[in-house]
Amino acid sequence: ASATANSGGAVARMLPDDIDAIYHQMQHLGSKWADLHADAELLEESKKCVLATITLHYMNDGDSKTSGETRAFAAPEYNEHIRKMVEARRRANQAKVEFEGIKTHLNLTRTYEASRREEMKLL
Repeated sequence: ASATANSGGAVARMLPDDIDAIYHQMQHLGSKWADLHADAELLEESKKCVLATITLHYMNDGDSKTSGETRAFAAPEYNEHIRKMVEARRRANQAKVEFEGIKTHLNLTRTYEASRREEMKLL
């Protein structure tokens, strides 16, 4: 059987000819994870800036800092930022699961093949 990668990142049994394809699939999944992780990090790092911007808006309208911040936490813009942030982290986590899944499968395949070779020596 040859190695194939489906859309979920699962890998079937590998033959040496398929190693290059599996390597490129791992590179693709690793890059996807890195990109999605960076997107999530950017949103997470900008959370305080978004809150501060909204707070300043309310302060410019006459609210105290405490009142402006309380209103900012409830603002639709802030809640939308939080939703985007959480969704970006979910997508990054899913990409990590796909990448780690293919790595785990390859390690299990390697272990299985090594065990099989040892069994063949005993015959």
